[in-house]
Amino acid sequence: MKLTKTFEVERDKVGRIPTYFATQGYKLEKHSPETYVFKRGSSWAAVYTFDVRKLPTTVTVTLTDRGDDKFLILVNYSVSGKGLQIFTSGDREKIEAEMENLEVFMKVK
Repeated sequence: MKLTKTFEVERDKVGRIPTYFATQGYKLEKHSPETYVFKRGSSWAAVYTFDVRKLPTTVTVTLTDRGDDKFLILVNYSVSGKGLQIFTSGDREKIEAEMENLEVFMKVK
């Protein structure tokens, strides 16, 4: 399952990105000035869990400087399961809620 979200935040809030993903159980895999890559879950979890949040997930966050003291944030989620994993609407809703919560977290004063 692949999902994408885009939103804008002020420059001074960009540093919150790693904090949010750490609270969601992700580990920072790579970081550059324009990109963060986070991972969580495991292949073993894909064998026995029914919770989409335990499946192997990679999140790539790309930052684009808008030049007006704002950044455009592009978030790409890639969730993989076992070969026959069927993602339900409930699974999609859990990941979409995580994406919405990120935007709220980033915009809090």
